[in-house]
Amino acid sequence: MTQSHVSGGRAARRIAFATIGDAREVRFWSGTPFHMSESLSSEGHEVLHIGPLNAPSLPLYKAYSRFCRTFLRQGVSPFHAGRVVAQYAADSERKIRAASPDVVFAPAGSSFAWGVPKGVPLVYASDATFRLVDNYHPNYRNLSRAARDMAERLERNTIARADLILYPSEWAAESAIRDYGADRARVHVIPWGANLKEAPERGSVLGCRKPGPCRLLFIGANWEEKGADIAVGTLAELKDRGVEAELVICGCTPPKPVTHDGLTIIPYLDKNDRDQRNRLDQLYRDADFFLLPTRADCYGIVFCEAAAHGVPSIAPATGGVSCAIRNGETGILLPPNATKADYATIILEIFANADRLARLRRSSRDAFEARLNWQTWGRRVSDLIQTL
Repeated sequence: MTQSHVSGGRAARRIAFATIGDAREVRFWSGTPFHMSESLSSEGHEVLHIGPLNAPSLPLYKAYSRFCRTFLRQGVSPFHAGRVVAQYAADSERKIRAASPDVVFAPAGSSFAWGVPKGVPLVYASDATFRLVDNYHPNYRNLSRAARDMAERLERNTIARADLILYPSEWAAESAIRDYGADRARVHVIPWGANLKEAPERGSVLGCRKPGPCRLLFIGANWEEKGADIAVGTLAELKDRGVEAELVICGCTPPKPVTHDGLTIIPYLDKNDRDQRNRLDQLYRDADFFLLPTRADCYGIVFCEAAAHGVPSIAPATGGVSCAIRNGETGILLPPNATKADYATIILEIFANADRLARLRRSSRDAFEARLNWQTWGRRVSDLIQTL
C-alpha cells in the first residue's frame, strides 16, 4: 500500500477502529470512542469503523443476566459469555480481514481483540484492567465465578496479543504490568480528553468571577455511586458554617425526594442537543468548584471537562481519579473515606482565598490545554503508531 504523509513527517495509516458498539455514535460509551476516532482522523489517518460488532446470542444472555441479578442476586455478565465472546471475535476477524488495515485500534475491546488476525499490529486502549474493576466498579460487582474467569482470561490474552497498550492513568498501567505481565515497553500512559465538540474560549471561562454565593456543580449518572448524598451533605455543612452556598446536581435523581435550601436537581441534560448543551456550559461557567465524591471511578472524563471550563475539581483519590486530577493543579484530592465535613473544610478554605481560587482556575485550564484534550492524545498516539 502506498502511504501518504501527514504533518511532522509521520506516515498516515489505515486504521481499523474496532468497537463492540458504533463509535460513530457520540452516545456510545459517553462519546469516548467517538472522540478517539475523530482525533486519529484529524492526524491524517484513514479510520475505518469496524463496528458495531454482531453477536446474535447476546439478547438471550442479556435476558438471562437480568434474571440472575433479579432472582439470584448474582451477576452473569452477558458480554463474558463464551458463545457471545466467540461471536464477537469471529465477526471482528471477518471485518478486519475485509478492511485490510495497517493497524487495529480496539478501545475497551478485550472481549474480541485477543482474536485480531496475526500479522496486524494491535493497539489496545482501556481505562482499567479487569483485576482493578472486579468488585470495585458497580458493573463488575458480585460476578459469577464463570464470568470472572472469562473476563480474566480475555484481559490476559488481549494484553499479551497487543503491540501497544494505552491507558489514561498510571493506576491502570501498573496493573497491566503487575497483574498481567505486560511488557513495560509496550504500555503507555496518555491522559484522555474532555468529550466536548468545541472547547470554550479561555477568556470566556477565566473572566471575572460572577459575584454571589459559593457555587458547587455535581454531574453524574448514578446518585449513590457518584456520591451525591455526600455532595448534599457538604452543602448543608457549608450552610451550617455560615457560608452562602448553592449546589446543582445534574444527571441523576435521588432514590427518595431530597430538598434543601440552595439545592437544584436537574435529572438529565443531553449534550447533543444545542440548547441543553448551552445550559450545561452555563452551569460550568457559573460554578466555583466541580464536586464529585465518587465511590469508584476508573478515570473521569468529566474532570477534564471541568478543567476545560476553568473549574477546579474536588474529589477522592480513588481508582484513576488521581490521574485526571492533579492535586493542587486541577483541583484537590481527598482520601476515599472523606466526609462531608472534610469536603466543606477544603472548599471553605479555598473559597475564602480569592487569589488561590483564581490560581486554581487558571492552572485547571492550563492542564486542559496542555494534556487533558483529545488533540494532544491523538498526536501522542499517532507518534506511537509510527513505531509499529
